[in-house]
Amino acid sequence: MFLAFLLEYWVQIIVNMDREISSKEQAWRRTRIYIVVTIVVMAIVFGFIQFKSIVEPAVKLSTLTTSIAEAGRMEATVPASGVITPEYEFSISSPVNAKIEQVLFNAGEKVLPGQSILRLNKEASLLAFEKLNEEQHVNRNKINQLSLGLEKSLDELKTQYAIKQMKISSLETALEHEQSLLAIGGSTDENVKQARLTLNVAKLELQQIKNQMDNQKATMQADLKSLGYEINIREKDIKGISDKLKNASISSPRDGVITWVNSKIGSEISEGEELVRIADLSSFKVEASISDTYADQVKSGGAALVRIDKTDLRGTISNVQPAVEDGTVKFAINLSNKSSKLLRANLKADVFVVTSYKEHALRVKNGAAFTGSEEQKVFVVEGDHALSRKVKVGESSTDYIEILSGIKAGEKVIISEMQDFIHLDKIKIK
Repeated sequence: MFLAFLLEYWVQIIVNMDREISSKEQAWRRTRIYIVVTIVVMAIVFGFIQFKSIVEPAVKLSTLTTSIAEAGRMEATVPASGVITPEYEFSISSPVNAKIEQVLFNAGEKVLPGQSILRLNKEASLLAFEKLNEEQHVNRNKINQLSLGLEKSLDELKTQYAIKQMKISSLETALEHEQSLLAIGGSTDENVKQARLTLNVAKLELQQIKNQMDNQKATMQADLKSLGYEINIREKDIKGISDKLKNASISSPRDGVITWVNSKIGSEISEGEELVRIADLSSFKVEASISDTYADQVKSGGAALVRIDKTDLRGTISNVQPAVEDGTVKFAINLSNKSSKLLRANLKADVFVVTSYKEHALRVKNGAAFTGSEEQKVFVVEGDHALSRKVKVGESSTDYIEILSGIKAGEKVIISEMQDFIHLDKIKIK
């Protein structure tokens, strides 16, 4: 309608071009032209404003994720993975060669201290025990025989020794007699020499008998000592088998839950073969692994977070394995709350190794808007618009990003992905 009026006005001007116009009418016409131009300009401005409002980028608030910048604790972390395991898990092995005769508890069942889990057929071990006892009886009998033989040999040597002493006394008397006869001319030097030689030979024979007695004693004592050692060894073997036979019932040493049991009744098992695994489910630890990229961040005594069902449990790193296996480093975490109700054996959990800590830092929740750069653009909500800000970020964790500059405490930051609007300075929020 406005365009029709404008067209009609210009037609009238063209038609009246040849007609003389008074100064008053000319003034009126100029006024009308000013009015028309003003209206046209206003219409153009109004149209531009309306168009701008139509094409201005806008997003719905319901599609955005925001976070209020706040002062709080800032823990920089690196991700890892872990598995919850019982803090105390032990196995019971077979003390003897035997067969499984009866299974009293199955995997998953609770046991109390002293309760039997398996019964073993220990016939083979009993036979070995009886054999050792018989060998021990034989060894003890050998000792008796050696003792008797020693006493007999010593008695014979003692008799020979006494006889030889008496013979020496007789030979000494004979030598003295020959010497007396030689003095009165009733004997010869040859007879005296022969008597002296016979006496010396007898003395040597007496010394020989004494040496035989000493050697016999030493030999017999060595034999007895050797047998004594063998008997002591056998006694220890007998005691060991006896103790093993007493423990052949395979009972639990403490409260726990059976995690595995060899339930193959009738199967033969060797001494030392594992039979049962029992876990104490009243306390747990975490066996964790992390990419070797972060190996230098994992140190014994360092802090770690274990996340289960959106709940964080704190712990301390221990037992860091020095070797890298398949691109990962393995380590253990001792939990502060080892008996939390959230803990379950073999439950997988997210682990975060704490690399640095600040008690007071300006932070916002972590989100897709943060790209990992030290400086980047984010959007801050002000009224019904989101304004672009250049910010500098510091430490980061899975939960929070530290803001070093560009944002103040209390401001609302868009943390969802905004890559499509990163070239804009302002966005309308519906």
